[in-house]
Amino acid sequence: MILLKGKRIFVLIAVFTLLILISGSASSATLYVKEGGGTGSYENLQEAVNAASEGDIILVGKGQYSENVLVNKSLEISSTNHNPEKTVITALDPEAPVFHIVSDSVKISGFSIKGANSTYGIYLDGVSGSNITNNYFSGNWRSIVLNNSHGNILKNNRLESSDNGIWLESSERNLIKDNKAKSNRHYGFYLNSSENNTLQNNCASEGAVGIYLEDSSGCRISGSKTLNNFYGIYLTGSGESLLEKNTANSNEMYGIYLGNSNGSILRGNKANSNHWGIYLDSSFNILQKNKMSRNSRNFGAYTYHYTGEMNNSIDTSNKVDGKSIYYLSGVSDLTIDSNSSAGVVYCINCENITLKDLGLENSSFGVYLYNSQNSLLEGCSISNCEHGVYLGNCSMTALRGNDVNSNEGNAFILSSCRNCPVEDNSASNNMAGIWLCDTSTDNVLKENTVSSSSWCCVDLGDTSCNNTLEGNILSEAYEGIYLYGSSEENTLNNNTITASSYGLYTEGCGNNTISGNRILGNNIGISLNLNWTDGTGSDFNIIYNNYLNNSRNAEDFGTNSWNISKIAGVNIAGGPYLGGNLWVSPQGNGFSETASDGDGDMISDLPYNVTEANCDYLPLISGKTAEDFENVSGKRCRRNR
Repeated sequence: MILLKGKRIFVLIAVFTLLILISGSASSATLYVKEGGGTGSYENLQEAVNAASEGDIILVGKGQYSENVLVNKSLEISSTNHNPEKTVITALDPEAPVFHIVSDSVKISGFSIKGANSTYGIYLDGVSGSNITNNYFSGNWRSIVLNNSHGNILKNNRLESSDNGIWLESSERNLIKDNKAKSNRHYGFYLNSSENNTLQNNCASEGAVGIYLEDSSGCRISGSKTLNNFYGIYLTGSGESLLEKNTANSNEMYGIYLGNSNGSILRGNKANSNHWGIYLDSSFNILQKNKMSRNSRNFGAYTYHYTGEMNNSIDTSNKVDGKSIYYLSGVSDLTIDSNSSAGVVYCINCENITLKDLGLENSSFGVYLYNSQNSLLEGCSISNCEHGVYLGNCSMTALRGNDVNSNEGNAFILSSCRNCPVEDNSASNNMAGIWLCDTSTDNVLKENTVSSSSWCCVDLGDTSCNNTLEGNILSEAYEGIYLYGSSEENTLNNNTITASSYGLYTEGCGNNTISGNRILGNNIGISLNLNWTDGTGSDFNIIYNNYLNNSRNAEDFGTNSWNISKIAGVNIAGGPYLGGNLWVSPQGNGFSETASDGDGDMISDLPYNVTEANCDYLPLISGKTAEDFENVSGKRCRRNR
């Protein structure tokens, strides 16, 4: 019994001794650094770091220090007065970091850190558990850099007048909070291949990009502000991220952009007075309660050549200038009219949708329909968008009686569309009026009025064949009608084209029929050209019964027919036969105005040489004055809507 008690006492003494040793080893020393040195202090930081033990505290007095410090121990390094402007550390070697941290659990606080203009202010190199707080950075290449560093905290730092603010490479689960990046030339906050980081209550202003995530999925950006940058918040390849209650204002391009960042959530963000408010090039995203206002383009999703998934959940709680975003996916049998207060409409994989009497403006597209069938857009007014109406891979969808004016790009785009009637629409002051592209076939463009386009009024390209253009009034453009890219077997009939550089211009397009058109007051009426990329000719077009009164009526660089066989029928000059074209001039001395007609059939006795290689063998004789034609062709009543 006495032996057992002795053993117990021995064990207790050993444990007590061990606790004393542990307690003694856990205590930390405090080392002091003072400018110029002095009793009980070090003259520079590196000396103090070298002398310190793990867990020690280094306090740095106010002053100006010129150093590059390697921190290879777990230390707490801070200024004595916690005012960064009083304790300034400038890189002795501008090509080495001011602080290079290679040990875990380092704390640095209260310094001005500058002068690393070829490298980094603070470099966390493969470490975790470190805190960088309450510092001021300026004049560095990158102010704070994390490389392969996880679980660190960067808080309440100011990052100014450098190339970049905070930069993460292959670093995860870090907290970046309450930092302010201002006037950095490139990025305020940059994350590359850095997943599951949290950026909270940060501000980035007056730089190229406020917050940029590249291949950095699963990050959370909340309560942050991006102001007066070129881009505000920009994500690429960074899906499954959360953007919540951020503010993106007055950025030159995008307020918030998601590119290939699928499965992300945008909730309660505000984007005001940017060029684009929120723009998506991603799918399977959720948008709720976001507000966009006073942006040139409030909301945008996808370009007119985008072919990826477009399945997003975007409800009407998202607002553009106070109006709702309607983003419909897989919806059928629905009407959206003026009572809906719609600000922009997207229909993806929809059927039998009617959009009627809507007023839409200030977005990338007023209306965007993709892979949608048997639908109608009627009586809508769309203005001040990047593009007015987009139809992609649609069929049996009608555009009727809409006014689409003053948009930056195209009024109407039909891409890979079939059997879509475009009738009685008005388009003015757009870059282009109606554009058929990407093999759009069997569409009818009828009785539309298109004017004041800086490019062209109607554009058929990319093998858009077997379309009909009839009864359209086209004026004041570089080209009234432009055909390119092997767009063949189209019918251009009874259109009026005026006041343009070219009335009709083709590049490498053949087998089209051009008849009954009034082409007048243009620099060149009809110009048939080679394809500028592969030299394909504009051949085998049939051009007849057109009224041509232009500074130069025609040029033909292919092999084409400028007349049909003489057949009975009232021609464009009022004569009894169809054959060639009516060739008039603004001076009143055109071929058809001066040619002889011995047999009185109102067809010239002699052919008209269009070019050296092409002739109109049956040119018409004018039975009316040019003024008669212009008065008739310039008037057409629009149907009441």
